Amino acid sequence: MDTVDGEGWPVRGIAGFWRRTGAFVVDGILLGIVGTILGVLFFDAFAGMGAYARLIGFAIALAYFGICNSRIGGGQTLGKRWLGVRVVDAHDQLLSLPRSLLRYTVLGIPFFANGLPIDPAQAMAAPLGYLFAFVVFGGMFAIVYLYIFNRRTRQSLHDLAVGSYVERFDRVAQSVTFPIMWRGHLAVVALLAAIALIAPIVVSRFAQTETFAGLLPLQQMLSSQPHVKTAQVVRGWVTMNGTTKHYLQSVLRLDASMTEDEAMAKRMAQQMAQADPDIAKEDAVVVLLAYGYDIGIASGWRKHGYSFKPDDLRKPTDTERDGVQ
Repeated sequence: MDTVDGEGWPVRGIAGFWRRTGAFVVDGILLGIVGTILGVLFFDAFAGMGAYARLIGFAIALAYFGICNSRIGGGQTLGKRWLGVRVVDAHDQLLSLPRSLLRYTVLGIPFFANGLPIDPAQAMAAPLGYLFAFVVFGGMFAIVYLYIFNRRTRQSLHDLAVGSYVERFDRVAQSVTFPIMWRGHLAVVALLAAIALIAPIVVSRFAQTETFAGLLPLQQMLSSQPHVKTAQVVRGWVTMNGTTKHYLQSVLRLDASMTEDEAMAKRMAQQMAQADPDIAKEDAVVVLLAYGYDIGIASGWRKHGYSFKPDDLRKPTDTERDGVQ
């Protein structure tokens, strides 16, 4: 039942958390199906694009949400139709297409930009690092916070950017007055943005620690190898039956379907062992070869992991041994 504000207008029913979440899940599943089909058809093409394939997913999502949530689509994606909600402005009117596209752009950029191939050295340098942190982390923090805690209007960052609301759509449109968001939420969003801007400083200081400083050269060295698009290097440990094993691991994203190439994996492991001054402390060197794509709305990977003992990596390979003979 609708309530009445001080001017006598019925207050439109704001769509609740679970309705919006349900609609978003349905839309995510539908986009995931589309993305998976495209991935099957264009697997190698997407894989060759690397992390930039996420731009394809962003374009698809932008078109879907932008058109459907606008006047053209009646303010409803398929998920919103199923859950009985729609997007309108403060006057209970459907959004124009440009306004709807801007709305999703504010929502989509922080999530799709997260994971783009940005060099760690550049990411820690101003102003790129601060801009990236502000847009990605500040944007995500603000979106999630408002989505959960702005219970009065349920407007998240993208809604505030264009003045939109998501309402229950179970009766004919009429003149309405929407509630006003508590201004304290804006202060929290500003605080979250400030925290996000501190991220490059934290990363920069962490990069100066002994652990990270030793891994960064390994990562850069592996990234420069043939067929390696990106590389990530970490140290880790696992405890089984009371025994702790330490390992040095690299995840190599390849530009060709070479995940079954054990010789390549061993060459990468040998280079890691030779370049790591702390290799004597490790019980294993692990190399994970990965070939695939991630377009944001769907992903597909072929992976194969290889584990080597550091002592074995110091021994000559069969080819090297034959060459000596």
